[in-house]
Amino acid sequence: MSISRKFAHDDIVKVIETGETGIVKSFHQAENGYVYGVQPGRGAATETAVPEDALELVKIANDGETGFAVRYIS
Repeated sequence: MSISRKFAHDDIVKVIETGETGIVKSFHQAENGYVYGVQPGRGAATETAVPEDALELVKIANDGETGFAVRYIS
């Protein structure tokens, strides 16, 4: 059974501990959930590995101006 992930590629997220925002560029399943590769918002090409519970969503990637988005994550 796979665990459903919370964030998708290009979502804008905030790292709770540091308050820094970034963009989700990759993800992989770990033992107890997902770990995300987050590219810091300052434009660096590097990614930081962050566990799912250390992130909160700032903006859904490609959502419309209505602020409503439907996402299916398998």
